Amino acid sequence: VEKETGMRCCVVYGSLPPEARSRQATLFNQPGSGFDVLVASDAIGMGLNLNIGRVVFTRMEKFDGEATRRLLPAEALQIGGRAGRFGTAFPEG
Repeated sequence: VEKETGMRCCVVYGSLPPEARSRQATLFNQPGSGFDVLVASDAIGMGLNLNIGRVVFTRMEKFDGEATRRLLPAEALQIGGRAGRFGTAFPEG
């Protein structure tokens, strides 16, 4: 992403240690940090408060620990719901 767009990105995915996920979220949320994009797995749908204006899915599949499967509608809604959150910089998404 950085090479192709020139935008700096933070990364959050499930197997990152919780402290690293939290630090990446803090960097992304911090005004003036210079980070423009968050590249993430479905891990963003679980307890991170993020200033996200738009969620773009590149795949509707996930590895669930045993096999790759399609996201359930409720999972897609949970992940997509990270955009436009009350109390963030993007209350309407």
